[in-house]
Amino acid sequence: MKVVCCALVTLVLTGCILTPTGLEKEDVSLFSLQQLAAQNQACQCKTTQQMARWGGKILSATALADKMKLEILSMPVLPITAQPNLQVKPDGRFIAYLPQFIDPEILKDQYITVKGILTGYQQGKIDLHDYEYPMVQGQHYQLWHLVAEEYYDADEMADWRKERAKGFLFWKPDPKVRFKLAKYE
Repeated sequence: MKVVCCALVTLVLTGCILTPTGLEKEDVSLFSLQQLAAQNQACQCKTTQQMARWGGKILSATALADKMKLEILSMPVLPITAQPNLQVKPDGRFIAYLPQFIDPEILKDQYITVKGILTGYQQGKIDLHDYEYPMVQGQHYQLWHLVAEEYYDADEMADWRKERAKGFLFWKPDPKVRFKLAKYE
């Protein structure tokens, strides 16, 4: 009975962390800028017209006549949730075009996952350095924002339980803070 209950709870909780609609990894061939660089080096060409699912931090947003242009600091995307992985070093930059207007102030310093077609490359600069940006024509996207979460270190909680058993009722460790991404709904 315990095994069945644990299995049901696991299934329910797994359903809570599904990939956002449209960002599923089916039909995607490019999952990171490193993978794109490896393909370009292998074929000595500029790979285009492949489906990409990339994410990262939005560095700048420009409203064009009928779409948005975003410069994004690329971070690998987590396979199940499609969130940019904050624990991994960024691996470059790319430009994403979204098919609708979003106020650029809303997008500043937020995180995003984009799924779309790699359409080519655009020359640009990062300060004084020349840089070639891969361009993605976004079909689906999800915005993310940082939220603070308090937690207790397991070792400190073990110490707290030992001290409490000795009669020290009022001491409790201070919570630590970590940041995670949450969806904009």
